[in-house]
Amino acid sequence: MRPILMMLCGFVAAAGAWLAVMENVLKHEGYAGRTVMDVCIAAQAALTLLFLLVHGRTFFRRIVLVCAAAVMLLGISAIVRLSQSQHFEGFVLVIGTALIVEGALTWQQLLKRQPASSL
Repeated sequence: MRPILMMLCGFVAAAGAWLAVMENVLKHEGYAGRTVMDVCIAAQAALTLLFLLVHGRTFFRRIVLVCAAAVMLLGISAIVRLSQSQHFEGFVLVIGTALIVEGALTWQQLLKRQPASSL
């Protein structure tokens, strides 16, 4: 699962960067706040990838777990909002699903590596 998670982190980081660029190209109302969120998505994926590569310490592990939970919630929120929207945006479904899966795999990988007592 680790190689899949690493590829998914690469995809999510690229998706976050793409979303940030598109927000600044299109400049729809409220784009600045969404740009910050998009950069956070990319940073979370990069942080998780870094953790997987360097085997971070316990404090770093906690940060990665909290960030993974946040992107899972963001992915769920995006898909729920998409299901209630009048306009279907396929990229929202793809990226939202990727956020949920990446967050879940991050939790699975990090909890598998160390017993719960060291979290």
